[in-house]
Amino acid sequence: MDLSDGLADAVRQVAEASGVGARIVTEKLPIHPGAASWFARHGADAVVASLSGGDDYELLFAVQSRSRKRLRMVEQQARGIPMTCIGELTAESGLLLERTGAVEPLPAGFVHF
Repeated sequence: MDLSDGLADAVRQVAEASGVGARIVTEKLPIHPGAASWFARHGADAVVASLSGGDDYELLFAVQSRSRKRLRMVEQQARGIPMTCIGELTAESGLLLERTGAVEPLPAGFVHF
């Protein structure tokens, strides 16, 4: 799924369509240090901004654990395009954000209307 409406919204849509929950780990999010610094200087939470903002030109996808070997092959063929594991889909319902060991609800994400 593309992230043009933000990561949190994409996670919600994937989880709802799959009938599962999700847990995103903030320490795994690829937030550039310069962006984190900018948000901090402006009194904003870089994690929430990264999850809730839109116009990100990246993709979100999920892979079953048993397909990890095939994913590694795809990663090798991606010619240096980074792939980052940011969390997991869960059998339990709920969209959660794990931040330094504490769990909180995942922000709503970008909403058009």
